[in-house]
Amino acid sequence: MAIISPALNDTLTLDLKPNRELSSQTTALISLSEQVVVHTPEDSVEASAFLAKVQHMRRWITGIYKDAKAPLIAAKKTLDGQEKSLLGPLEVAEDRVMQLIVAFTKKEAAERALLAAASVQAQLAGAPVVESPVLVATTIEGMQSRTTYSAAVTDIRALVLSVAGQILLDEPGATKVTKAWITKVCAPTPQSTLSLLEASAPNLNALARALRIDLAVPGTTLTSTVTLVAR
Repeated sequence: MAIISPALNDTLTLDLKPNRELSSQTTALISLSEQVVVHTPEDSVEASAFLAKVQHMRRWITGIYKDAKAPLIAAKKTLDGQEKSLLGPLEVAEDRVMQLIVAFTKKEAAERALLAAASVQAQLAGAPVVESPVLVATTIEGMQSRTTYSAAVTDIRALVLSVAGQILLDEPGATKVTKAWITKVCAPTPQSTLSLLEASAPNLNALARALRIDLAVPGTTLTSTVTLVAR
């Protein structure tokens, strides 16, 4: 079989220089912001006018860079597509060949285990010992076999009950009857720790926006932030 080795060393580089005018104006506004004080209503009005200038500058810069990045975004999309079109088929080929080797290796191991069991039975029965086949390599030198494990949630309610049950069992004061009920209903286990659960920040924030000061979820804190936006 022919061996193909990657020999490409192409790189894409882009030299970008900052806009001096934008940097100068931004630096000036930042410097002026440090001099703003608000002690009277008049000061607050003047500060709001300055705030509007800062916000307009920020939106202007965002627009400039959005236009400047548009070709780069399009180019990145094209490059991502090219990369995916090359890597996708390679990953499929890699997985196919890998699964063939893994399946063959497992089959070889199962056959050796059966022969080993047969050899033990033969020894116990006094029959001739069946010699085990010589172990031969199934991959090239330097290729390692790694077994990884992963888990997925198939019943979120059962997981939550198990974690809650374990927490309740660890709480002092529960009677035997209560503990028996928790064990039966929640199926707690020391492996069901609180670290397996994670609060959903997007859902909690959406609930806070909907309920505002009426939010009442145990274990959470409501925070409100005031912002000023100039048109």
